[in-house]
Amino acid sequence: MGIRLELFIRILLSFVLGVIIGFWAIWAGICWCLQFLIILVTGKRNASLHKQIEKWFKFYVKSYEYLYLLTDKRPL
Repeated sequence: MGIRLELFIRILLSFVLGVIIGFWAIWAGICWCLQFLIILVTGKRNASLHKQIEKWFKFYVKSYEYLYLLTDKRPL
């Protein structure tokens, strides 16, 4: 694929990824708050909430690596 076409695709994909990351960040924030309360009460982490937050963070990092031209591997 040509360099200019790839850059155009990155620009379009940045809007889509921004929306996905934004809504998923709200969900990750809710999970983080629940995780915080669970740790305060029980002293232990909830594995499923931890996995949700970890998945969001990994996707966030992969997306911004692609959008900041650090890698050519697409996050989706």
